[in-house]
Amino acid sequence: MASLPRIGLLLTGGTIDSVGTDRLDLAWYIEAGKRLGAGELLKQLPELAKIAAVEEIPFRRLPSQALVNADWLDLVRKIHAIFDRDRADGLVITHGTNTLEETAYFLNLTLKTVKPVVIVGAMRPASAVSADGYLNVINAVRVAAAPQSRGRGCLVVMNDTVFNARDVTKNATYRVQAFASRDLGPLGYADADGKVIYYHQPMKRHTTQSEFDVRGLQSLPRVDIVLSYANADGIMIEAAAKAGAKAIVSAATGAGRPTPAQDEAFDRVYREQGTIMCLCSRVGSGRVVRSPGLKRRGFVAGDNLPPWKARILLSLALSKTNNADDIQQMFDTY
Repeated sequence: MASLPRIGLLLTGGTIDSVGTDRLDLAWYIEAGKRLGAGELLKQLPELAKIAAVEEIPFRRLPSQALVNADWLDLVRKIHAIFDRDRADGLVITHGTNTLEETAYFLNLTLKTVKPVVIVGAMRPASAVSADGYLNVINAVRVAAAPQSRGRGCLVVMNDTVFNARDVTKNATYRVQAFASRDLGPLGYADADGKVIYYHQPMKRHTTQSEFDVRGLQSLPRVDIVLSYANADGIMIEAAAKAGAKAIVSAATGAGRPTPAQDEAFDRVYREQGTIMCLCSRVGSGRVVRSPGLKRRGFVAGDNLPPWKARILLSLALSKTNNADDIQQMFDTY
């Protein structure tokens, strides 16, 4: 009998291992301040023994909105150390859903491995009636153990669905079907018969194809996001530049339109400080394109990335160059 795939399980915190005050505590469980102890999640899932040899590997556990760049850099180094020592054939990372898509995209751009790395979360705590995290973990292990998952970049598994890290985003506050890839759809499914089925392949460059290698970095350039809305002025743009932002992402209206006052502030900080500007949209779907006028002004267009993912790519790009045309090429590539 062939040996089972070896899957490492890293717990980084979030709803998936949170414990509420009772089985109907579906909203305020974070305030209880309780989590499953070391090894408890695996103890609840004896079914995993038929799928893979799963080893829980310690990592810090935090609410996902508390993660900072240093945590991401440490996580990249941790993952590489696991694979460099041939400790696992694939990894599953449990994660809070609030910033799950951001961690997934960062790993998608920076990991140097074809081995499956799957991020999974839950919309209901471990103590809840109909807690979704347990089945999500089983499905994530199935995906990480599946040979066809190799080379597809960092993956996200939620609600029986396999997503590309670049395209997935959270669309609801509490519903179990919260995650979707609005423009492009999922890559496949971890289906009810136990099979992992893929229908699409990521086309944007990632992982081993990526030029970004952060293993030697201790920090990343600061990039801030400024929201556009009726009557918005340039104060937040000027404040971000003064605070040391090397670039600013505009979460602009429509197809990428800041207010006139914001446009003036963008041009001023670019002219005076060389602060790179990236235009994205707040609407949630569709591309932002780089017109000839935007190119002349040194703007970068964010394609169909949401502002919070454009911030990640822009920060990584700035670790290599501050040339707007070169950065635009990266946005067109990743």
